Amino acid sequence: MTRHLLCLTLDTDPDGLNGRNPNRRSLEWEGLERAQWLPEEIASYDAELGRVPMTWFVRADGQLESILGNAAYLLDTYETFWATVKKAGGEVAWHPHLYRQEKSEDSAVIITDPIQAQDELERLWSQLRTTLHPTSFRNGEGWHLPQTYAAVERLGFHCDSTAIPGRRGSNGHPMNWEGAPNQPYFPVSDDLCTAGPERSLLELPMNTWHLRAPHDDAPRVRYMNPAVHPHLFANALQNWENACSALPSGLYAWVMIFHPDEVLDTWPDDALYSRSTQALCANLVALAESVRRMGHELEWVTVSEAAERWRSQQQKRSA
Repeated sequence: MTRHLLCLTLDTDPDGLNGRNPNRRSLEWEGLERAQWLPEEIASYDAELGRVPMTWFVRADGQLESILGNAAYLLDTYETFWATVKKAGGEVAWHPHLYRQEKSEDSAVIITDPIQAQDELERLWSQLRTTLHPTSFRNGEGWHLPQTYAAVERLGFHCDSTAIPGRRGSNGHPMNWEGAPNQPYFPVSDDLCTAGPERSLLELPMNTWHLRAPHDDAPRVRYMNPAVHPHLFANALQNWENACSALPSGLYAWVMIFHPDEVLDTWPDDALYSRSTQALCANLVALAESVRRMGHELEWVTVSEAAERWRSQQQKRSA
């Protein structure tokens, strides 16, 4: 039997950070304020869908520390909500953006020096480890270096969800996941795009598929984002279903990602993002129906739960 573990994840980035013209200076969270009602909306949208345990990747980093005075600003400000998330079976995970920014600067710059980046992770974690448990990790802007990956591993995390298989950054951006597997794997120490022997930190990539936005000449490799317009999601989903129908039986994990402002109805209309929680819910239902049409089983789980299940299956196979 083929079983799909479906993970819905949200990066609690500030409004306006993601998209074609990212604003790294933005530190407003209207989208996050609105997203706190999402679990109830999803549960009430479709009876079969039920409550979906989300993984919330929470920003906690040096930019928040330098501008707002506290790296754990979001963890502290919404402490009651995070407790509710965990009580309901969801997951609160770490999502730093390794930026260097002073109050007087107009923009933030990514820390790409390997030693400086790993030192920054360790410095931040020394402040956060009494507030945040080491469950899952996702580096901001979807990049890792062997040194940063090893640092996350040393900090006690067992699951990383940073890879975007098939994507590479431009204009000097450090992201490079060309050739990376589109399913869980253990990266080798000196080449994070290559699967190797078991290690303590498992990679559950942000799964990618081909989706064509109205401004694209052809479908592009994008991560599976349920916040896009349903007609765009449906086209990508059909191709995904055709590919999954040919998969051998087994256990598969699919990590979806969206950002709060992508479903925020007070923001301007966008050709790609729906700006609608109803659209997001409809896309989740469509994905579940697609799995059922294939005659496969599905389960909504957090990222760390998917990692644990995948590890367990691999251990049974090797026993």
